[in-house]
Amino acid sequence: MADDHARLAEFAFALIGTRYSVAPKRLVAPGPTPSQLQALVEAAATAPDHHDLRPWRLIRIGDGQRARLADLFEACSRDRTPPPTDEDIAKARAKAMRAPALLLAVLRSEPEDPDVPEAERALTLGAALMNLLLAAHGLGYGAMLTSGRSVRSERFARAFGLAAHEQVVCFVSIGTATEIRQRPRPSAHELIGDWSPGPGT
Repeated sequence: MADDHARLAEFAFALIGTRYSVAPKRLVAPGPTPSQLQALVEAAATAPDHHDLRPWRLIRIGDGQRARLADLFEACSRDRTPPPTDEDIAKARAKAMRAPALLLAVLRSEPEDPDVPEAERALTLGAALMNLLLAAHGLGYGAMLTSGRSVRSERFARAFGLAAHEQVVCFVSIGTATEIRQRPRPSAHELIGDWSPGPGT
């Protein structure tokens, strides 16, 4: 049993330690198969979820919907001040065509539960997305979370038919990495410290 846990820990640390985000423009076909995508979503669903509220959902954007998404990106771009340039619009439209698998992550604030505030619901979504990213990495794919001003706009929410208690958080792009650019990561001592009680505690 101890050997099993040791092997599992070694695999887990290797999986986590070797994962890097890969920009959508560096993700090409093949992407995950339908069965693999289902497995990725099931991995996401193992995230901690206080009171089992399921405070998130994913929307898949199919290949046949990319042109419509490009139109939406352009419309959101044209809503901004100052008006976008032709180059800005071209860049906005191009975002819709990247990565063979594209999902939209949505955070839900209902059903209401006084024991589970919005911040905790967001943590559940974050944990779910991390599980999905790690599972995709384990299958040999690159992936990345991306957002931007468009996804936070009212036009975007209307286009995806979001309810009043829902908000778009980010896209999830998945595919085969053509290049992995590794960034330095902080060490543990930069991220953790001991509790120093303040006055009056």
